Amino acid sequence: MPRIVHFLLHVPKCAGTTVEAHFRTHLRDRFLIAPRWESVLRNFIGNRYPDLTAAGLADVQVASGHSLNVAMKTLFPGAEIRESVLLRDPVGYLLSFYNYRWTRFDEGWGGEPPPFDRWYAAQRRNPISRFLLTRYFDQAVPALYRLSSADRLSLLEDRLRRFHFVGGYRRADEMVGRISEELAIPTDVAAQNVTPSRKLIAADLSTAMRQRIEDENALDQTLFDRWADRGWENTDLPQAPSLPRADHARYLAGDISTGVLKKFLP
Repeated sequence: MPRIVHFLLHVPKCAGTTVEAHFRTHLRDRFLIAPRWESVLRNFIGNRYPDLTAAGLADVQVASGHSLNVAMKTLFPGAEIRESVLLRDPVGYLLSFYNYRWTRFDEGWGGEPPPFDRWYAAQRRNPISRFLLTRYFDQAVPALYRLSSADRLSLLEDRLRRFHFVGGYRRADEMVGRISEELAIPTDVAAQNVTPSRKLIAADLSTAMRQRIEDENALDQTLFDRWADRGWENTDLPQAPSLPRADHARYLAGDISTGVLKKFLP
């Protein structure tokens, strides 16, 4: 029987902490958090693992972490890699990220967080698809800026069709439970929330702000709408909605402007 290794992509604010805590608890040394490669080259060719060897990972059954990258597959020669990922809608993602980011103000760091609209203006657009492309699928700078929104969706969907599981973040227990059954470990999942309190909820946002987020992050919204219910079965998707095919420069300009605005946040 071929060796099976599960790659669980940890997209920020998509229940990844809960997922990782479960497998760390029950697999111990058979669970791996992919280490971050502390090299400037990481921004250009993606994460790499110079300190890891196939022999050293011989017992690993599950790998996860923000720095997990397709390059790690070479460290499991002959294994069947089963990839899984949880996704989130842009409004939910940004609210969760805002609340998490400003938790430090509740921990005695002083000051007050900026209002949501000011903070949002400093965030990159379509952050989930960007994370998948740059962190996992090796579409780093400058390759990223050769991809329009339509190109990004096409590339991601081509890859996701091969995944073991794709679904909305609220299906975390389902994903963890079934993979745990495959690994013959306990299936009960204990939720882990890294944001102890919420400063803002969706109802606090105006209709106009919610619509603005969906419009300005149309790629991430489309990705979520099309894949949140996919689950385990690789069914045919309807024709993709029309997304811009010539917005390459807008991505580059947006990343530059939000990078500048971030410097003025507390």
